[in-house]
Amino acid sequence: MKNELTPVGAFGPQDTTDADIMAAQIKLWEFLGRRVHSYTTGDSSSVRIETAQELLNSACYVLGIDLGNPSALKAILDWDLDRRFEDIIKIIEGEIQTAKRLWQAACLSVPQIENISLSTTLHSIGSFPKRYHYRYFAHVIPCDIDYQLCHPVSEALLGVDYIIEYLHHILIEQDFLCRFDPALCIRLLDAYCPDYKGQLINLFEPIATNAIGLAFIGSDTLKLDVSSQECERIAVILKPMPKGQVINVLQSAAYFVCSTLEIHQPATRQYLRRMAEGLSLRIHAALSAGNLDGVFLSFK
Repeated sequence: MKNELTPVGAFGPQDTTDADIMAAQIKLWEFLGRRVHSYTTGDSSSVRIETAQELLNSACYVLGIDLGNPSALKAILDWDLDRRFEDIIKIIEGEIQTAKRLWQAACLSVPQIENISLSTTLHSIGSFPKRYHYRYFAHVIPCDIDYQLCHPVSEALLGVDYIIEYLHHILIEQDFLCRFDPALCIRLLDAYCPDYKGQLINLFEPIATNAIGLAFIGSDTLKLDVSSQECERIAVILKPMPKGQVINVLQSAAYFVCSTLEIHQPATRQYLRRMAEGLSLRIHAALSAGNLDGVFLSFK
């Protein structure tokens, strides 16, 4: 293995002794050598530098080592790397089963709204367990994930951790959508994006936006349609409010939507609360331009 993979200086703080740095580096390279030997089934003790880097990335992901963090030095010196690796691999295997269950639940809860990117993304995630080579490339996400979430999953999450979190978001959004009349959802989505079936859009956000707007002014949340008069009423009430108050009233409206829809799961309520906070920024920008056209939509 070549030392260009990770500079020695990345292993610890400046006050760490050279001996500690060297010991940690040697220990890690010896461990990586064993991973290479396993990967090649003993046929070779060397691989391409790109493959070695990916094996290192995967090993660090499994072990929970951030080589850019000074505390990684202590971890490398203190742990039995092989034992820790195998212990966490068992945890990952359990997480793969969790991902399977979440995927099955997501497939069963797809709303009666056609969207190609949602369908193809769920189909691709279905093959994740077979394509996920977690012993050597645990950090990789071997799926084509095109469907856009209202709240994207953190890029800090990798491998099965990313898939699990993505599916949690999908389940929250789909459960929300399924509480409305599909025909009304489709009418609203058609007003939002005439090609809602083929475009890379999020189905949840326009539905949640109108529901929050209607709840805010005390209108029927389930009807989804925000008339021009209702949109103007929302603008009149919100325009004189300071930003902080706008966030608070919209979040209160979001909680009212949850109560109306009998949504009691804390994760879903928090998801909608975050969405309301983002909505407040859109509203502030729209009101600065003069009106809320394009924020709250009418079927017409």
